This record gives sequence, C-alpha cells and structure tokens, in this order.
Amino acid sequence: MAAADKGLNKQLIADLVNAKVGLEVETHRINHDGQISQFDYPHDLLDQKRHHFIKNDFLQTQSELITPPALSTQKGLQYLGVYHQALRGALASGELLWPYSMPPHMKADHSDIKIAEVDSDSYVYRQRVAKIRDIQRTSETGVHVNIGLTGDVINTLQSLNPSDSIDNVYLQAAVGFMQYHWLLTYLFGATPYAFKNYFSEKTHEPDHPVRSIRNSNLGYGNGFLSSYQSVAEYVKQIHVAVNKHQIIAEREYYGTVRLKQSDKVSDLLSKGIAYIELRIYDLDPFEPTFVSADAIDLIRLMFAYFISRNSFNLRVADQEIAVAVKKNNQVALESPLAVTRYQTEAIKFIARLSKFCQHITLPFNAEQLCLKMIERIENPLVTPSARLVEWAKSDRGDLFNLLLKLAKGYQNDLVNRPVIGFESRTRESQTEILNQLQQGKSILIK
Repeated sequence: MAAADKGLNKQLIADLVNAKVGLEVETHRINHDGQISQFDYPHDLLDQKRHHFIKNDFLQTQSELITPPALSTQKGLQYLGVYHQALRGALASGELLWPYSMPPHMKADHSDIKIAEVDSDSYVYRQRVAKIRDIQRTSETGVHVNIGLTGDVINTLQSLNPSDSIDNVYLQAAVGFMQYHWLLTYLFGATPYAFKNYFSEKTHEPDHPVRSIRNSNLGYGNGFLSSYQSVAEYVKQIHVAVNKHQIIAEREYYGTVRLKQSDKVSDLLSKGIAYIELRIYDLDPFEPTFVSADAIDLIRLMFAYFISRNSFNLRVADQEIAVAVKKNNQVALESPLAVTRYQTEAIKFIARLSKFCQHITLPFNAEQLCLKMIERIENPLVTPSARLVEWAKSDRGDLFNLLLKLAKGYQNDLVNRPVIGFESRTRESQTEILNQLQQGKSILIK
C-alpha cells in the first residue's frame, strides 16, 4: 500500500502516524544507596492484583506503568508523567526509581531479588523461569511501545484494498521493526555497562562499554524466535516451542515484536491482530519518565512507513529477520563512541523516512526529528549510550553514582511539581487526583 503507487493520500498517511500508542515502562524500586529495595509493594497503592496501570512486573521491585492508548505522543507522556507521580508519591521513605535498564548492584547470591507474588499461577510460572534462566537476567527493565491502527484507518485501508487483510498490514509493520531493530538500538541504546553481580561466572562479560547490553545476546531474551510469515505460523511456532520446552509458556515469548490480541496467543487466529508490542527501548536515563518524545515519534513514523510501503515479502521474512537479529547484536555490542558499521544504511533509511513525511501535517516536526536522528548516526557521541560513557569518564562506578544522583533528582522533581495534565487545578484537587490514581481509578487528561 505504498503512498505513491497504491493511492494513500496525505491525510491517510497522517492518520497512520497518529496511531493509537500505549506505553509500558518498567523500573526498579531502590533505596537511597542504590540497592534493590527490600520494602513491599507500596502500601498506599491499590492491591497489585487489581491495579491495572501501576503494577509489579516479573520481580517484586519491578514497578510497571501502563498508559492507555493515545493518539498523540504528548498525551501519552502526560499519562506516563502523572502515573509516575502517583507511584513515586506512594513509595516508602527513602525509596527511589532506578533510571537504567540494567539492575543496580545486587548481592552475590541474588537473595535480594524477589519474584513478584501477584497470583499463584503467575508466581509458579515465574519460579520456573527463574530456576531455568539465571534469575538476574529477569531483572532488566525497559520501555515497551504498543501501537495499533484506529478503527477509521482500518476501514479506509480495507476499502482501498479489500483483498489485503489487516493482519498482513500489521505483519508488514512487525517485520519492518524486526528488520530495523539494529537502528533503534543504535539511536536509543542506553546500557553500556552492567553492574555488580549481574553477569554469572559462565558469561563472558564485555571488556569495554557497549551500546546496549539489554538489546544484545547478553540481555533479556531466551533465544527463541517465532515466525512472522503469517499469524498462523506465529501462533503455531509458539505452541510448538512450549510443547518442546524451548519456552515455559506462551507469555515467555520475548520477541522484539509481539503480535497482540489478548493474553491467549491462539486468539490471534480467530480475532486477528489488535496491535503490536515493541520491546525495544532501554530506559532513557536522561528523561525523568525514562522515555523521550523522539523515541515514540520515530516509532510512529516507521509504523506508517512500513505499512504504506508494504515492501516486505512475508514468505522470506523469517530468513531476513534471522540475519537482522545478528546485525542487531553486532550493533548492540559495538563501542558507543564509534560510528556503526551500518552508518551508510542508517542514513539512507532515515533520509527515506524524511522524504516520506514531507508536506504532511503532523503534530510534531517529523523532518526535524529525522535531522536529529541523522546527527546521532553521524556523531555517535550524542547517542544516549555514548553520553553515559562520556559523562562517567568510562568508569562504571562513576556511572552508578551519577545514575543514583539522577534518581534522587527525578524523585524530588516529580513529587513536588504540579500534577501533570492538571496543573491549573487547585492543590486540593491535584491531591485528590493522585489519590484516585493510587487507588486504581482512571482519570481523563483532556
């Protein structure tokens, strides 16, 4: 469905960019010394079994904030900001949120890592995963971006090309993000180091800072990759992997891109893809809420581009993705201070994105965003990972201390500033909004 040759007009491309985007941001609760917190789930929050937008993730100290789908990046970040304020206001005295995807210092026996006790089934599942995988490998955190088509866009796409299913439209986007995972790792990777007791003795730790440990083969994955040739093959291979004990359960599919409908993968067969989940980004330590508008807006542009161009041959997608996985690992383990070996290809792709969005009215300056990304490609020192390395003068101990200072600064700022999205309300009204959020009641930001 290419814009030039398949009849997509400028308004439809704009509507594709303005897709529904939801964020899932994970972070550890820590104490003032930068150790994993030993406090329970915050008592001022609704029980974690019932709270639907402030939760625990795999571990007891992995807090997860889940925003509702929003049509603008600004609105999504407002929800994320006010959720941060609600969570931070409920933390125990001295607790902070760790602004880095690799965990802080851990005890040698990992006795400070505790599995979240949400419900009995999940707890048993998580115990099995921790027993089979190194438990410290479950302690990474990150940003997941969920992106889906609006109902109006779905209707328009179906009217333009009735023979092309919406599942195939989503598969084009999924394959595109898998193919260009390496580019997003380069642009936004932010885990040059791991800290004390993360790597086991059997793991060969890099002897130099890298772009993204989390996005490399040393990170959170389990080695299994499903098929993206079709929804049927995607579901089938996940089920086969469970039956062959390659993964413990459907939920343990940690692919860079997940096709989503409900918690049951088989629902994809009967109901189709509702959205895709991108599990790509490291936390951005330079952002108070750990993700930038640029990171989200680039996802929006790429999503629209992949769907509009419809350029991937799904029959050979799996072979091409296998190559892309190796490519991403190479980029993730490069020195963040050096240009990537794929610099020319990266610049060409961003240039195509820039041309694609010219003369289209969007709520953000897409061409300026592309110029900023080209600057990062040409000058790696302005990428997040390189900034961290330079900031700490290539000393991971200094980096740890600097991250701890950031954690304290963000905590002080966010708990004391006016409630995000409701700045014009009275102080009493703002306090009531935070209380509602802490008790799991949804609010609407206009």
